[in-house]
Order: sequence, then C-alpha cells, then structure tokens
Amino acid sequence: MRNLWKTLKLAILSAALLVGTASAFAEKNENLEDLSFAELVNSVNLGKQTDLVRKFQDKEATTVLLRNKAVGENSPCAIDAVRNKEVLVVTIPANLLFGPNQTELLETADKYLEPFKRYLKEPDLYRVLAVMHTDNTGSEAYREKITIDRAQAVADWFENNALDTSFFFPFAMADDIPLVPNDSYSNREKNRRLEIYLVPGEAMIEKAKKGRIAL
Repeated sequence: MRNLWKTLKLAILSAALLVGTASAFAEKNENLEDLSFAELVNSVNLGKQTDLVRKFQDKEATTVLLRNKAVGENSPCAIDAVRNKEVLVVTIPANLLFGPNQTELLETADKYLEPFKRYLKEPDLYRVLAVMHTDNTGSEAYREKITIDRAQAVADWFENNALDTSFFFPFAMADDIPLVPNDSYSNREKNRRLEIYLVPGEAMIEKAKKGRIAL
C-alpha cells in the first residue's frame, strides 16, 4: 500500500502545470512515485501525437464523463481540460465524499469514484492523480493531516476494488491552491475538493502511433 506523501506548494504549480507543453520528466526506467505532482502532470511528451491525443481526450470528456450521472453535466462536479487540453480534470466537492472533518469515505462516495475505475484498467494508458484540497480553517498541521488522510482513503478505495494502482498517484495539497478566496462559507466549501487528473500515459502514445485510438 502506498503511503502519503507529498505536499506541493503553489510556486511549483505556477511554474510547471498549466502552461506550455509537456516535458519528458520521466525517463523510461524512472520511478514515477518519486516525481512531484507537477512533474507527473507533465511526465509524457506527446510529440507528434499531440493533436490526436487532444481529440481523444475531448471525446472522452464529451461522450463519457459529461454523460455520467455521478460526475457529468448535471452533477455538482466539474470537468475541465488543462495543459493545452491534453489533461482532463474532474473536480468533486469534498462533501460528496466525506462528512465534516471526517476522513472515512461516505457510503455514497462509491458512485463518485466508480467512473474512474475505467482509467486504471490498462497499465499506463492514463496516469491518474487524485489531489485532495481543503480550505484555510484550522491549524496548518490539521489542514495537512486531513488532506493526507482523505487522499489515503481515496487511494485505499481504488486498491480495495482490486484495481492495478501502479499508475494511480494521490497527493495532499492542504489549502495551498484555493479555487477562490477563503472569505465566505460558500467559497470555503468550493475549496474543499478532490481533483482527479487524467494524464495521457505512454500506452496512449503508443496506441496513437499505431492508429489504435478510436475517435
């Protein structure tokens, strides 16, 4: 079982996450678990397959994720594309997964995590990052601990569902990256969230090279 982990600061994100194209941080034999969050998001260089992968990701978002009853268009979740629309991000409000100040998943949390099992069925087709955030209430130690424990709970759920989690990477961000200012109850609620990043893996690139990606 993988243990947590890594708390990433905003400076790393602003430098490496949402701008530019992917850099080849991960060499073939490098241990992906040693990479930072930003490095993992940028860990595969799409090269000449960039346009094809973007189209594939757009199709995945529109024909699969947005149509899913739990996380799709009419749900409280949000679906976005980052890194030049190469990476999909699904944001799930924390209150759909955990009770207030709790780190054990709700019984109803399954339906929000189930849609992502498909992305772990083929090794390195995707690199799936589960990034837990909170608001700025409580001490710094408390904020870090609750996101660590919650990220671990999500990781345990995927492992307990007999999935290959070799390419699943949880991260605990505490309150380092708020979506909105923590200046109201509703804003703090928005900042308490799980973000699931669907990053194209090497297997997707190889499929694209061989014309085996279905569009």
